[in-house]
Amino acid sequence: MFHHDRCTSSDKSSSIGDTSFQRAARRCYSAIILGAMVAVVALAFVSRAGARPAADNAAGEQAFKTNCVVCHGTDGTGSPTGKALKAPDLHADVVQKMTDQQIADQIMNGKNNMPPFKNTLNKDQIQSLVAYVRSTFGKKK
Repeated sequence: MFHHDRCTSSDKSSSIGDTSFQRAARRCYSAIILGAMVAVVALAFVSRAGARPAADNAAGEQAFKTNCVVCHGTDGTGSPTGKALKAPDLHADVVQKMTDQQIADQIMNGKNNMPPFKNTLNKDQIQSLVAYVRSTFGKKK
């Protein structure tokens, strides 16, 4: 018979030493603990990554309300002031076909009648603003 508690056979003809068994058990438990730690870290990363867009969208919305509404209007089509300055409709293909980097560059450096915001907004705020413009004024499919 095989005894689980000693890892030896009852007739003592074949035995696995206690130290070998203990090493194997430690490796098994270490692998389980390591796997659990990796799973916890992965879940923490995924939950943080999933929460980030809402924070970015809120920051982008705030930056838009503070800096852009005067010309682009709350709906992105342009305020009377913006239309007089020929601010583009943010729903327009000319805006929506731009890359994120092109939009960010235009926000930073300005263009035509649009002033530069590189001294007003930091890079994270500009990226949040780009994401907000995309998600709020982009074409709905």
